[in-house]
Formats: sequence, structure tokens, C-alpha cells
Amino acid sequence: MFEKNLQIQEIIAEIADTAQCLWDKGWAERNAGNISVNITELLSAEEMGLFEGTAVEPLHGARSTMHDQVLIVTTAGSRMRDLAKNPWDHLCVLKMNSGGNEYQLAGSNSEKRKAKSEKPTSELPTHLSIHEMLLEKNPELKTVVHTHATELIALTHIPDFKSADSLNRLLWGMHPETMLFIPKGAGFIPYLLTGSMSIAEASAKALEDHTVVIWEKHGVIATGTSVTEAFDTIDLISKSARIYFLVKQAGIEPEGLTAEQIKELANW
Repeated sequence: MFEKNLQIQEIIAEIADTAQCLWDKGWAERNAGNISVNITELLSAEEMGLFEGTAVEPLHGARSTMHDQVLIVTTAGSRMRDLAKNPWDHLCVLKMNSGGNEYQLAGSNSEKRKAKSEKPTSELPTHLSIHEMLLEKNPELKTVVHTHATELIALTHIPDFKSADSLNRLLWGMHPETMLFIPKGAGFIPYLLTGSMSIAEASAKALEDHTVVIWEKHGVIATGTSVTEAFDTIDLISKSARIYFLVKQAGIEPEGLTAEQIKELANW
């Protein structure tokens, strides 16, 4: 599928590389994490024909802005370590209908794909809500990556870091690169049920002003122009959190950058 489309093949390779990084980082236990990329602009009319006659799946609620959009999405239950080795066995390509309330999977009527019991990730509501917002607010951003970044989850178990302000003051203070590359900081969402419309809507709203959002006691989700860019954002703030814990483990209260130093970086 899409064998002749070199741009899509490059995206698939990038997804596989990122999946391996997520596993190597220890952020993808079991089937944790999911990835999606909007590829609508890359498809030919012939490739759009891959959705003709395939099963129609209803969605909860309509996302009219997403009409006729096409996404590559990780499948439900897929493991990042497996995706890295055989990406097409753990990805599906879905096309939204004209009303934005149903979708079809490319080639989902083939015997091979039927045998896989292929379904998109259980976090599909969140991915769709974010991609809808991106089309309206930041159309250059095509990618959404969600993972269970250990150090960031650990931070949200500490009462002092249960707000965007306190989290960002810490993350900016631990490593200068964080302010340079993420000047707006990370958003923060108090604990909400995974896969729910509540977390989907909250994430989309928070990502209007940020490229990365931390979910309390759960993980992190980021957007980017590419899968690599979204991963880099998560990797950067996770390193800041790791530095914090390393200093604490040494029995020292982390000093961090001063407010003046952070301001200097912001104006650099």
C-alpha cells in the first residue's frame, strides 16, 4: 500500500525510527503510546481510491473541519518495539467522510487486513480533536505523538508540580535548551480518563498555545511538522526533568537557572 509514494514511505520510515526511540527510552511499555500523521496533501486520486467500498465506521460526534482528511494512525494494541520492525503491520490509514463523523480504512476489506482485526488506537478521539484544531490554527503541523515519558509522569506525582506555571519554571530552569526551543513551555492537564472526549478536548485546547502538553500521572502529547520534531520536543523537556531527579538523587536541591537567566534566554 502506497509503495510508489516516496513521501509517504519516508514518513513510515520516520515513524518506525521514532517508535524504536520511544522503546529504547523506556517510554513505551507494552502497547503504550500512539502516533498519527495527516497525509491528505500527499495522496493522488488513485490512492484515494483505496478507500472505495471499504467498511464505514461511526465516530462519537462530528468534526466538520476534518472532512475528507486522511491520517496514518497506529493501530489499537500495537507495540512500539514491533512497529519499529514492521511498521505496516501496526499502522492503518483512515479517511474521514464529508461530514467528519465517520471514517474508512484503506484496504480494510482485504483478507490480509481483515485477519489483523485492524482498529485505530483507542486514543483516536484525542488525535482527531488535535488534528482538527491544527487544521484551523496551525495547518503546518501535521503530526501528533503520545508517549509515557517516565520522568514527566514522575514530576506530576509531586504536589508542587501540578500546574503549567510550576512545571515550566522547573523545566526551563534545569536546562537552557528548553527555553530556547520551547519558549511557550508545556501545557498541563489535570488527570482525565484516557481515551475520553474530555481529555481529547482538553488536549486540543491546550495545544492551541503549546506544542507539547503533559497529562497528569499519564504521559505527554506533542505536535510537530514531522514525527521527529514532535519526538524532539518531548525528549527535550524529559531531559530537563531527568536532570532535576539526578540532582535530587545526589541529595542536593537543584539550583536551577535564575529568573534573570531564564529571561535572558527568552530574549536571546
